[in-house]
Amino acid sequence: MLNKELLKKIRKIEIKIRKMVESTFAGEYHSAFKGQGLEFDEVRPYQYGDDIRSIDWNVTAKTGQVFIKKFREEREQTLFVLFDVSGSENFGVNQENKLLIGTEIASILAFSALKNNDKIGLATFTDQIEKLFKPGKGRKHILAIVRSLLTSGQMHLKTNINHALEFVLKSLKRKSILIIISDFIDQNYERSLIQLSRKHEVILIRLYNPKEILESGSGIIPIVDMESGRMSWLNAANTGARQKLQTNFLAIDRNLEQLAKKYKIGYMSVNTSKDYIPVLERFFKEKNRPKRKRQGGSR
Repeated sequence: MLNKELLKKIRKIEIKIRKMVESTFAGEYHSAFKGQGLEFDEVRPYQYGDDIRSIDWNVTAKTGQVFIKKFREEREQTLFVLFDVSGSENFGVNQENKLLIGTEIASILAFSALKNNDKIGLATFTDQIEKLFKPGKGRKHILAIVRSLLTSGQMHLKTNINHALEFVLKSLKRKSILIIISDFIDQNYERSLIQLSRKHEVILIRLYNPKEILESGSGIIPIVDMESGRMSWLNAANTGARQKLQTNFLAIDRNLEQLAKKYKIGYMSVNTSKDYIPVLERFFKEKNRPKRKRQGGSR
């Protein structure tokens, strides 16, 4: 049973997210994730300006009047969100917390799916699957997902992205839009990710906080491994130590960008210390933009 304070907090976040969806994301979502094709709707009398390729010749021959076929987009999509809730996600205070920002983004996607009458499923993971909502539709289903996200505590701290990807490979049968939200601080998951990209439309949302890089500072500071709980001490004035952290951090970004480009995977990097809304808007608008054809022929 949720206490009144927590219910009030959930309600406040729900209102905030709905406003964002109403103002921006429902339309962008609809344009970015088009239906699987067109299906026949009905025939109607030909009108001036109609495409003659749409004429239904059988009906025209039977009635003696020109009719055209009308089609509608096969709109229903399945959106599946895979959300990393391991220990390293719980970095950053207040509105800079990676777990909080990831929760808000996942909730925005859920409400956008609701607005467009799409199915949505969700799995949260650490080194195992923590919570699972099979793809479903409707307000009640979406609210259950969002409230689960807002109230879920961390059961385990370690990460195993490959285990989560393999779970999705086995369980997600129908072609879907798969969105993975994580800081991607893990290894040896690339093969499973590539396999998924061949069956589904995959989008990666990488969460990071610049304080993780320790670009500057001085003194001996404690560094806690969020997934093991172990603490070590780092001389923040040591350029070599800071550079090593930064190199590891940038390597993750570079690796994901290369994978995304090679295997046509969507990718965005979200800095949790800044407003993430422009990043999402830019990604969706870019996705909606028609690809330019390369000019010129063979030499």
